[in-house]
Amino acid sequence: MENNNKEETIQGITERTAKASSDYERTNTELKRKYLIWNIEAFNLVAKRVSTYRGTFGTGYPFYALNSKLEGELPIISEQIRYNRELVKDGRQFQKSIWECKSCLKRNYKIMPDLKTVCKPCPNMFDNFKPRKIMNRLPDIDMWIVCEDGDENIKKTETELEGLLEKIGMRTSDVEPLRTLDDVVEIAEDLRNGNNPKRFLPIDAHIIEYSKIKELIEQVPDELNFAEQEGKTAYLPIRPKSLRKHWQYDDAAYNFVYDYLSAFTPFDFPKELQDSLDISRAKVAREHSADELLETLKDSATPANSRRFNSPDLIRYFKMRVTEWQNIQTINKESKSTENDEKIQNPKEEAKSQGGESYEDNNLEER
Repeated sequence: MENNNKEETIQGITERTAKASSDYERTNTELKRKYLIWNIEAFNLVAKRVSTYRGTFGTGYPFYALNSKLEGELPIISEQIRYNRELVKDGRQFQKSIWECKSCLKRNYKIMPDLKTVCKPCPNMFDNFKPRKIMNRLPDIDMWIVCEDGDENIKKTETELEGLLEKIGMRTSDVEPLRTLDDVVEIAEDLRNGNNPKRFLPIDAHIIEYSKIKELIEQVPDELNFAEQEGKTAYLPIRPKSLRKHWQYDDAAYNFVYDYLSAFTPFDFPKELQDSLDISRAKVAREHSADELLETLKDSATPANSRRFNSPDLIRYFKMRVTEWQNIQTINKESKSTENDEKIQNPKEEAKSQGGESYEDNNLEER
């Protein structure tokens, strides 16, 4: 463990961050895949205990690098390693300058719900080395919880989820960011040495209302066709409630089309929501070839994410995903979708019927 009481240079913090991130990225073993699944399952078990729960889904890594059952061999994401090298290169120009943010982060992390909000106007740091830039180099997992509609349910979800995650030691990267870095250093070392890490990866948790995610899912086929006809980029904005992050006027919304195509992986969706997803995906796969969808994916992505999908491994995994959509059986689902919308089950009863109350607290304890 790093001694957080001593001063640290910008060069030192960038090199330590980059090494941990690159070591983690290069260690693509079966142990790592199982470790990632352990993290995902832990989040899902916690989410089931939230009173407004309507399912979860994952986006980003590792979901775009595995199939829908989280099976497969993890490829090395060279883009991540390139960014790590750039971070080190940028840090060296400051040589032995002290990283002034360290003492602030230790004092103030509990009152910093969003590093960007607090750090952006701070005069005591270099623009290129805001804590968020360093934290962004650390691996994390993007998980979303679907909640019942209504602002009051969003707030209830946020409060309950944050408290439950804290109990098991799972947190976003900007909650005690220095400790998060130490955790990732330890995780990367454990994986490299073939040991089971006992700590969770940072979690990037988002909250989305049931009706909003359902509407977005159902809009994708028409949006893809419209964008193709108009010669435009397919775009469906999504601005979820994120733990500890507050949207600002200059923040661009996520493009749901990219997430839908690249990585969207549902867990425990209610039947009517799963039916909507199946119908949507089957229609997309009928109306567009895998190569066309790959180009749409890259066009809707950020430049960095688009470059990732030049990887032969990721292209292969994506085409396997489209093949799964082509094989979806939607018989009777389309005709019943409207009826199902009017018969949404009570989420607590549904969780119970699916075994949601059978999990014991010790399943969430650290190994």
